Amino acid sequence: MVPQGMCRIFGGWNKRFFYNINYLVLIVGILFLFAGCEEVQHLLAPLPVEEEAGNIRIGFIYTRAARSNSLNGAELAALQLNGEGGVHGREIEIIARGNISDTEQAAEIAEKLIIREGVSAIVGPNRSNYAIVIGPVAQRYGIPMVTTTATNPSVTAAGDFVFMAAFTDDFQGKVMAQFATQDLDAKTAAVLTRSGSLYSEGLSQTFIDNFTALGGEVVYAQFYMLGDTDFSTQLTAVAEAGPDVFFLPGFASEIPLVVQQAKALGITGILLGGDSWDNTALISENSEILEGSFFSSLFSADVAPGDLSEDADQFITAYTSIFNALPAGGAALGYDGVRLVAQAMRRADGLTPTAIRDQLAASMDYSGATFISGYDESRHPNKSAVINQIVNGEARFYKLVKP
Repeated sequence: MVPQGMCRIFGGWNKRFFYNINYLVLIVGILFLFAGCEEVQHLLAPLPVEEEAGNIRIGFIYTRAARSNSLNGAELAALQLNGEGGVHGREIEIIARGNISDTEQAAEIAEKLIIREGVSAIVGPNRSNYAIVIGPVAQRYGIPMVTTTATNPSVTAAGDFVFMAAFTDDFQGKVMAQFATQDLDAKTAAVLTRSGSLYSEGLSQTFIDNFTALGGEVVYAQFYMLGDTDFSTQLTAVAEAGPDVFFLPGFASEIPLVVQQAKALGITGILLGGDSWDNTALISENSEILEGSFFSSLFSADVAPGDLSEDADQFITAYTSIFNALPAGGAALGYDGVRLVAQAMRRADGLTPTAIRDQLAASMDYSGATFISGYDESRHPNKSAVINQIVNGEARFYKLVKP
């Protein structure tokens, strides 16, 4: 039997306990009311424990199987890093998620990686449309994020936890406009853009702005929609304008159709593309109609020995030996994204998200598959672009353009 005095003690404790619980519920309610759901999520988000044993988990997001070469690059980076002793004596583990079909799913995947998988950072995705919705999730929970081949400058607008490994469309649009006017001596250009694509619309506008600023004339600029297969209306107008160059910042799903129909209408302007053209299947399966075209790229393995850094040469050798294929831009940026995060972790005093974020921002003279001299205030990297030419069904290195 419990003494009555003891019952009084427990009774009093129970009253205080329930009072404290109600008080806590009230406080949380006030937080949601005044700070907003996003702020409360940030406060209550699970954070990686610095002293926790086990692997350091990095979430890796890519859009679909055709872009899995970026995952190959990420896994190669983890393999090498772990061979070097990992990070603070702990191994890197890549938690990959792919085959994204829409932006809502992309945001859900990012949240699950943070909440359920407890990742310390996110690398990816490779598409700007998805990166721009994943960035706010990473920022809300305070988890560092480094995109791979996403190039629209607005992907870092979510906040100071979001970084890019790729150059921006502002840079590559300028590069292609300068190349058209200075190297190809183009005086006129036509541009065909996929409407609703953050990447395609942004890159088109940057090209147009820079081409006209350099004295060129854009004689035709028009749009098409995702899923379109008949481009005769737009291409008839392009044929009538007869541009020196025809800029197509589209995707593998429509580029062959556009070019095939353009050739049938007698359009002879030199075809130009953005880094979305850096797709082995697109180039090899459409080699005849794409022959002689140029496109900007994040990376090229088709360079003379000694033209790349020793780190890049080692990346190409290792990737080729493991995957029996030369790496493209996606593989290079998957590799660099993971290494950028890991090197920031190694420099950090502890593995808190803020410490990792601060060291990412402080990255200087990073050398991997590509080279980054540093980050600007918008967390955009300062790095070079490559211009490739399609020759005999392959992307051949043509020129390196420094910022």
